[in-house]
Amino acid sequence: MNDKPSLLIIGNSNVGKSSITRLLLPNPRAFKGKIGKSPGSTLLIKPISQHNLPYNIIDLPGFGYTKHSSRRRGEHIKKQIVVHIEKHNKDYFFGLVVLNILRIEDEIEKFFIKDVKAIPLSFELIQFLNEFKIPILIVINKIDKVSTFDRSKIIDLFLKSAKEYNLNLIHLNSYKFNSKSEIPYIEFSALKKINLKELKLIIQKNFK
Repeated sequence: MNDKPSLLIIGNSNVGKSSITRLLLPNPRAFKGKIGKSPGSTLLIKPISQHNLPYNIIDLPGFGYTKHSSRRRGEHIKKQIVVHIEKHNKDYFFGLVVLNILRIEDEIEKFFIKDVKAIPLSFELIQFLNEFKIPILIVINKIDKVSTFDRSKIIDLFLKSAKEYNLNLIHLNSYKFNSKSEIPYIEFSALKKINLKELKLIIQKNFK
């Protein structure tokens, strides 16, 4: 990596990480997306850097929920992401954990309700980043795809389930900056650019 501090963007496959990355870039047309490699090889994790961007963006490869990848490849990617963060965690001034609101209920039902011994991937990821004291924002993306009623119901389920893992998630509007016990979340739409201004603002606040 170069000398700039880095913004981490992480989450499962197809949650909208690359779309969010483009929204944060001064020159989005210059961003061509990630380049992957075949299963069993080392992932190519490159910092995205632009002249007018004061920090790097690391858009990590997604894992889980892939239709065309094997479970073995998913675990391989996950392992390499863990190794990457263990090695580079001090480079990150802030992290965005991106979730797809359309998949939250399925994930919680699969890992939390039906299999009480397993931890949902999203919660596991949040806990992992907390271990390295990387400040994070939970970005609940694709809210334009659900009704206001369903959005409220899904997010309420997510917040209640998170408490079972001692994760105190609070809406960004109520978040006390630099709180040690709370983790902020924001409802977001990369397609409609809903709450993009608020997203950029909290990144700026955490950038030093």
